[in-house]
Amino acid sequence: MTTQQSNGKKLSRNYTAPAVDRALDILEYMADHPRPFGATELSRILGIPLNSVFRILKRLTEREYTVQDPVSDGYQLSTRVFSLGMSLYTRFELRQRARSHLEWLCRETEETVQLQIPHGEKVLVLDTVSPEVSFYLRVVPGSHVYYHPNAFGKAMLAFMSEEEIKAILPAKLPALTPHTVTLLRQLLLQLEETRRTGLAYDNEEYTSGIVCIGAPVFDVQGKVAAGLGITAIASLLKPKQHSAFEQLVLECAARVSKSIGYSGDFFVDKLVVKGLDGEA
Repeated sequence: MTTQQSNGKKLSRNYTAPAVDRALDILEYMADHPRPFGATELSRILGIPLNSVFRILKRLTEREYTVQDPVSDGYQLSTRVFSLGMSLYTRFELRQRARSHLEWLCRETEETVQLQIPHGEKVLVLDTVSPEVSFYLRVVPGSHVYYHPNAFGKAMLAFMSEEEIKAILPAKLPALTPHTVTLLRQLLLQLEETRRTGLAYDNEEYTSGIVCIGAPVFDVQGKVAAGLGITAIASLLKPKQHSAFEQLVLECAARVSKSIGYSGDFFVDKLVVKGLDGEA
């Protein structure tokens, strides 16, 4: 089975969905040619049956992806398409703005640093920085991981409503190690503590022998946008390092939050070490 690409080449597909292909052809053409189009004109240009074009345009308009021009009565893309694209742009912007701060945290702690964002029922590892040491845990950007045994996932869950949390998490929380919290009420207690301190932990809950310290990142609207922090080999993390690393993780989260427009005071009373005020 094949489908036609815009450059004229054939691309092999395992499945076909003609209605979806036609809708995408219409969206892509309208994006490349920003002016109103009538159904008949699009049908002729794209070689799609008029009845199909008409139904697709009507449905796109109902979903607010297209609007009708009041003068020509033709269809053009709406700002909803722009908003959809901007949601992806925001992810890339966050990664770009966070990178120097993640590298700073990695240098200061000599531990693996992660930046994760919400991605449906799991979180997405948006970026990682690995230290220049002999032993560390390598984390691959693009990985999808659970929220509940994950310090960075917990850092995000803590600032969502209980309704949102229940909608995201599976009904039965899977146990990945003997230390994984699998009862929602216990997890909610952890999240309450995270809201108070700004810190979340993975004490060998995701992988035996691995611990993490995480903190939330807030956006310009004061909403949680990500979780970040360090991932360490438990046997190599010295007890005296723990409190210092907590402060460094909080400072990094404050810096990244500020870099994407957050102006709130969440971190002010949590950065207790002199000079750790979230300034870049």
